[in-house]
Amino acid sequence: MKLNLFGKALFMAMLAFVVSTFVYFSFANIYSSKILNFQEFEQQFSSGIYQYRKLSGWLLIGVYEVFQSFNLDPEIFKLKFLDPKSEPLFYLSFYLLNTFFLMLSAVMLTLISESKSFEATETEKTLINGLIIFTISLSQFVIVPYDVSSYFFLILFFYILLKFLNLQNTQNLVSLCLILALSTLNRETAALSVSIAATLLYAKNGLRQDTKVPVLILAGVFVSGYFGLRMFSEDFTTNDGNLLIQNFTQPKNLLGLVFWITFLVFSLLIAKNTGCARRILMFHVLSAPYILICIYSGILYEIRLYVPLFITSVLIGRTKLSQISLNKTIFG
Repeated sequence: MKLNLFGKALFMAMLAFVVSTFVYFSFANIYSSKILNFQEFEQQFSSGIYQYRKLSGWLLIGVYEVFQSFNLDPEIFKLKFLDPKSEPLFYLSFYLLNTFFLMLSAVMLTLISESKSFEATETEKTLINGLIIFTISLSQFVIVPYDVSSYFFLILFFYILLKFLNLQNTQNLVSLCLILALSTLNRETAALSVSIAATLLYAKNGLRQDTKVPVLILAGVFVSGYFGLRMFSEDFTTNDGNLLIQNFTQPKNLLGLVFWITFLVFSLLIAKNTGCARRILMFHVLSAPYILICIYSGILYEIRLYVPLFITSVLIGRTKLSQISLNKTIFG
């Protein structure tokens, strides 16, 4: 069965909606139950590294306030929580925000897979996009407002980067900078966007000016946002403490480590060729600061930490740079 671009995007958006809805309404959440009320959320996300993730917090509170203004009766959803302090409307706010960004991500994945630089059959495109949607949904046992939106910004950045590889003009570069700035305001995983750009620009151009200058500009945007948020908050927290030993001794975290390794191998196995596989490995090397901070202060059992690496690896593994012609450049 063949669908046009609109039909494919609509199908993927509906798949994202269905999967997310089942995840949020068909399973009891025992992992994130403590932040499913406004007071607990505000307390946690106004301190530590969470206080810098401004955009998603604003959006979540905005959705929550809209729900309150509607005088919606949450009893119609028949929600049950393990924590008696949980607020149904606040949980619904998480659901709506994350499902909305998952649907947007599904649409952007469709646009990427239908571009000339994406090398896959029609069946492979559907399966790859579905794989990413299901992987994101699988990680939603950790309910936070910034993860799914950060994946959307990462995928959007990748889409515009493909355009930039084809036409290195000021407009495309400014678009990348704006997306990166918003992404940095949302979560620190924005740093991976710089790694993506460095990987594909180097693979296309080598160490020429039209690789080094854009990467330096993008790195400057991220660093400015990263340090700017901390200066504005008059605080400089970079992590939530040392969890290194726990990550290599606790069974749950060891399981998370197995997930990282398994899904890295997965992305390499479905890469189109050895050249794409090498670019995936190069991307991981350039993402070493993110990976190391996850191992040092993240909880590896929270597989959401690897999801942005996996999404990008799958896309890199199917990007055919020979199909991208460098028509013009602003860097000589």
